[in-house]
Amino acid sequence: MSGNYQQYNEYNKILRSWFVAFGAGGPAVFLVNKEVRDRLIETGQFGSVVELFLWGVAAQVVIAFLNKLINWYGDSDGDTEYEKTRRYRYSKTLLNWFWLDIAADLFTMWVFAKAVLGVFAAFAT
Repeated sequence: MSGNYQQYNEYNKILRSWFVAFGAGGPAVFLVNKEVRDRLIETGQFGSVVELFLWGVAAQVVIAFLNKLINWYGDSDGDTEYEKTRRYRYSKTLLNWFWLDIAADLFTMWVFAKAVLGVFAAFAT
């Protein structure tokens, strides 16, 4: 594994951890903080804000599972017969599709931004 890939892998883990913590922490705050929860409910923002946070977490869970699956099937341990299978070839192709991770991260940032803006809107009115 090259140094750049090791760095990418480490930053990827850190970013996913932050995304999941933020995405789970947002709704948790709404559940334990009565003032925030009541204001979001009063303005009609509660359901959509919580849903947006959960969509962000779901995107990160799906991409983490997909990465796990791709890496599992892409590991041949030198088995030349397995390397001839479609499963192996597809996983090797998907492993190089960096845009899958980027798309999941951009989607997560977008839905989290919409959720945060929804909270701000609830308190700005």
